Amino acid sequence: MARENRSPKRVVPRLVAVGVVALLLTATVAGPTAAAPRLFVSGATKDASTILAGETVNVTATVKNTGEDGGGMDIEFKVNGTTTVTERVVVEADSSNTTTRAIRLGEPGTYRLTVTSPERSAGRVQVKRALSEVTREDAGSRAIRVRGGSVPTSRPYTVDMPADTNRSFTVQSWTVDASQQSFTQSVTEYTDPAASGLPIPSDDAAAVFSAVTVGSTDGVQPSSMQFALNRSQLRSAGMDADEVQVYQRVNESWQATETTVVEEQTSRVIYEADTSGSTAFVVGSIEPSFSIARTSVVSEQVPTGQRVVVEGVVRNTGSIEGTYDARMRVDDEVVNETSVQIPANGERTVALSTVVTTPGRYQIALNDTGAGVIQVSESQVQTDGNGGAEPTGTASGTDAAATEPGIGEGDEDGGFGPLPATVMGINTLFVVGGLVAALLLFGLIIALLRRGGGGRRNSGFEL
Repeated sequence: MARENRSPKRVVPRLVAVGVVALLLTATVAGPTAAAPRLFVSGATKDASTILAGETVNVTATVKNTGEDGGGMDIEFKVNGTTTVTERVVVEADSSNTTTRAIRLGEPGTYRLTVTSPERSAGRVQVKRALSEVTREDAGSRAIRVRGGSVPTSRPYTVDMPADTNRSFTVQSWTVDASQQSFTQSVTEYTDPAASGLPIPSDDAAAVFSAVTVGSTDGVQPSSMQFALNRSQLRSAGMDADEVQVYQRVNESWQATETTVVEEQTSRVIYEADTSGSTAFVVGSIEPSFSIARTSVVSEQVPTGQRVVVEGVVRNTGSIEGTYDARMRVDDEVVNETSVQIPANGERTVALSTVVTTPGRYQIALNDTGAGVIQVSESQVQTDGNGGAEPTGTASGTDAAATEPGIGEGDEDGGFGPLPATVMGINTLFVVGGLVAALLLFGLIIALLRRGGGGRRNSGFEL
C-alpha cells in the first residue's frame, strides 16, 4: 500500500477546521451551563432577641443569584433544627431577594433560628413570660412598660427591670399579683420626687429621695419591688441604711410599708419593699410631728379627795399617722399615761386624771407642757374620824373609789360603825327624824281609836 504524501499546505487547513468544530461543540455544551441560575442563602437575621410567650419573631432570609439567568429555590425556616415553614424564593439573574417569615413561639425558653440552604443562622431568641422595656427617660424620671404573656395567676410573678447604674434610684425588679396571664403595666420611677405630681412631704420631719407611680390594667396589682438607692442620698440626709422606708399613698395619707435591706454595696444599698394595696410610693423617711395646741385643768370633789383632770389638744402636722404618748405630771412626777393614734395633719383631745389626797399646791403638766396650778385645802380631802387628813400620800394615778362601812356593818371592836352621811341621796339625819315622827303619829292614832271604842262596844268592831 502506497503511503500518501501530505504536504503542509493540505494539513494546516484541516487542523483549522477541526479546531473550529471543537470550539463550536464546546460553546454548545458550555452555553447552557453559564446561563443557568446559581441560587443560595447568603444571610439570615431576626428582629428581636427577646419576646413574650405567644408572640412572633420575624426572621428574614436573603437569597442571592450569581447566575446569568433568573430562577427560584425552596428555603426552610427552622427552630432548633426543626422546619417550621418552607417558602420558594425567586431571584433575577445576578441579584438578590429577601423574604420574611413571622415565627410564633408559645413556650418560655431559648430557641435557635436558622434558614437553609446552605444553613444560615439567624441567631437565638429568648422567650419569657413577662418583659420590661424603657419607654421614656430623662434626668428626673424613667418610664418602664411591663408586659405579661403567660404569667402564672396562682402566685406572684417577678419581672427583671432594665438595669441602669448611673441613676441615684432604680427599680431592679417588679413583682405583681395577676388574675390574667396577659397584661400591660406602666411603672415610672422618679429620682426627682417633685416631678411625680404626688403630695411630697416637705416638713422638717420628712426626707424623701424618690418616688414610684404605677398604672395598671384590671386584675394586676403590685406585690413588691426591689430597688437600689445611692449612698450619696443617705449621706446628704444624714441617715443610716436601715432608716430608709417605703411609704404608700392610702386614703390621702402616707403609710409605712415593710422595707428590708437586701444587700449593702460600696456605692449603693439594695432594698425590698411591700407594694401591695397602692399604686403610689415614696422612698425616704417620714415621721409624725406632734405639738400640744391647748391645755386645761379642772378638779372635783370625790370621796377620797380631789380628782384632778388635765386635758390637751394634740396636733400632728406631719404627713404620716403616728402614736402620741401622753403623760400627766404632778410636780414633775408621772402619775398617769396613755397612747393615742393621731392622723396626718389631724388632732386629738387627750384627757388624764389623778386623785390628790393631801392638801397642798400642785403644778400640773401634760408631758412637758405646763397646764396650770391647783390648790388643795384641808377641807377638800378625805378626813378620818379625828378630823385629820388621812396619811395616804400626795397623789395616785388611778381613780379608785374609797369604801365606807354601811349601816349594820361592824367595826373592828364588834360594834357598829358610823352611819353613812346619806341614804338614797337624802341626809341621814332627815331620814331618822322622819322615821321618829312617823312612829309618834302612829301611836297617837292608836290611842284615839282605843278611847273612842269604849262607848260603842255593841257595834261589832273592837280593836
